[in-house]
Amino acid sequence: MGTPKATGAVVPTEVSPELLEPLVTVVAVLGELGATAGDVHLAGPPGSLRAGLVALIGNIGRAMGHRHGEATRLRHALATAEATRATTGATTGTTPEPTAVPPGDSAVPRATAGDAWATVATITCKWREAVASVEATWATVARDATHLRDVCSTVATARATPGATMGHLLEALAQENRACQELLEATRALPMASELSTAFSEVATHRRQVADASAGLRAATEATEKTAVAMVETAGAREWGRRAAVAQEPLGRLVAACHTATRFYCHLRCLLEDIEATVAAMAAGHGGPEAPGVAQEGPGVPTATMTMQGGPDVPKDLMAVVTVAEKLWDASARLAQGHLLGTLRMARGLLVTLGVPDATAATAVSQRCRDATAALPGLLLQ
Repeated sequence: MGTPKATGAVVPTEVSPELLEPLVTVVAVLGELGATAGDVHLAGPPGSLRAGLVALIGNIGRAMGHRHGEATRLRHALATAEATRATTGATTGTTPEPTAVPPGDSAVPRATAGDAWATVATITCKWREAVASVEATWATVARDATHLRDVCSTVATARATPGATMGHLLEALAQENRACQELLEATRALPMASELSTAFSEVATHRRQVADASAGLRAATEATEKTAVAMVETAGAREWGRRAAVAQEPLGRLVAACHTATRFYCHLRCLLEDIEATVAAMAAGHGGPEAPGVAQEGPGVPTATMTMQGGPDVPKDLMAVVTVAEKLWDASARLAQGHLLGTLRMARGLLVTLGVPDATAATAVSQRCRDATAALPGLLLQ
């Protein structure tokens, strides 16, 4: 590890491919989940695990498909600013007056040097904002993935809750059968009155008995139907719980990879904040505007005097950090465009397919992710 003098940023001596591996892991786990048969019903939005994962892929695609090329523009702007610094005698610690420049001399006035550093500051600011936007999107993805993992955990736990069983259904059927027998007996028990004066009373009693037996049968039938529905729901809940339990491990890996991807872009943003602070100090030292919201004093922040007297070491240290940021930013963009975005679409196809997953497509997703991992060292060398 090394610490450049100009920025105070910690720059790794090597940019490890492991920093980019979480991006590949996210796609690989999505393909793995898509290759698993069945879905998990979830209470509330998004309604099911697969629907939630498909929605997640939309944000992942936006995060991965970020632009690149800011580093090239920044390096060109830094070269221009360094050229103006050299021609104005910035390494001497003094600034020549504009009136001392002879007619036709190629020296650049101080105002032009300030403008050059202001351009550098603008490019750096826009790059940092782009990285911060990608970081925020990954943070949203990590939050949504965590929610899916947690609600699936709830479903997996709920499968152990007692529900309607075959024993409950058999008991309800037996009760319905007894109610049916009672109705038959009540219907057959016709009144046999010996006197006309009691006939009407006995008929009314019989009718009440038949009505009560009919109501009992209806209640028993409804109880049987409800038990059958509850039994089906219990079986479904247990199957969803089983699937949710199976999904717990890959969902945990997905959440971890999303958080690591967020930290990757957070690290990159911090590098650019260091660059932005240094550029702001240089711009101020050469008559340019300070970057808004950037403190110009304090540990690790060069002063105008440091910039004016720093000589060629200052841009060299600054360029070291720019180079690291460029490798990380551009490599992640090339990784997505060359390997991951197409594979992400294949994983989405697995998740939206009903029925048995396509084994060929699932194998293709796994292979493309292995190829992407193998390509990481080369991407960082470009």
